[in-house]
Amino acid sequence: MIGFIMLFLHIFIVIIAFFLMKKRMLKIDRIMFVIIVCIPFWGMLSALIVSFMILTERVGVNNKNLENMKSSDESGDTIVVEAPESENVVPLQDALIMDDPSVRRSVMLDVLMSGTKSYIPVINEARMNDDVEVVHYATTAMVELSKEFELKAQEYSARYAENPEEDGLLEDYISFLEQYVSSNMIQGQLLEIQRNTLMQLLAEKVSRNSRQEDYVSFINALFAEKQFSIADTVLSEMETSWPKDERCIKLRLRYYYETGAGNKIKEIVDTVKNSGNYYSREIRDLVDLWDIGNKEEQRA
Repeated sequence: MIGFIMLFLHIFIVIIAFFLMKKRMLKIDRIMFVIIVCIPFWGMLSALIVSFMILTERVGVNNKNLENMKSSDESGDTIVVEAPESENVVPLQDALIMDDPSVRRSVMLDVLMSGTKSYIPVINEARMNDDVEVVHYATTAMVELSKEFELKAQEYSARYAENPEEDGLLEDYISFLEQYVSSNMIQGQLLEIQRNTLMQLLAEKVSRNSRQEDYVSFINALFAEKQFSIADTVLSEMETSWPKDERCIKLRLRYYYETGAGNKIKEIVDTVKNSGNYYSREIRDLVDLWDIGNKEEQRA
């Protein structure tokens, strides 16, 4: 009987909280509402404390409502954010190491409300801050961004499955997944799934276009995933198709370095130095660097 009464009371509190949130009388976001639902009584108490602190301007002086942080993201997919108008705005990365909590919180809110996609690396850093409120804002932002990115990934997947030949879709899908995978927003099995999808799309792009740039992107992605055997095969195809492309030399040097083939590196260095062919300054500097390293190892 007591348990039934407590459950009824909790449901009543959740309904009241939902009503107050919709009327903007309770200054909380959807994440805090989930906390109210999942943690009876204490969740509502926490929400009241957070709402009180926002209303009394104890979370910063520029903005009062964290819910507005998504307003600039909902109008489109662009990830470019205009520079702040004021020259006195403190960059978030600098603000995070300042001793003034009010500055940290104020700048954090400004960043979240100006378009968070461009600030993903710094927001990740903010989640490790020792200021509880800064961590709360950053975590809330990342949760919202994760939802947005996952919905976008599902949209791209559906569009590509329906019409893989759609003009520009493959390039846009790859660009999106590269940002998603490198954002640190996803982990575990979901990250592995998106990585595998990205690799398949890069392979498809190479098979369609056969451009040097596509080969370079695919090979670098294979290096990042430590799929060296496949990288060797793809790189060999690139070397056959474009034997004079100096990027083949750079990628081959990296391949031998990643696989620990020191003797092969020395062979490339000797070939370039003794071939009599013209190479760019970048390649000559790179070869000289490896040559110095080889000589130091021999002297050691």
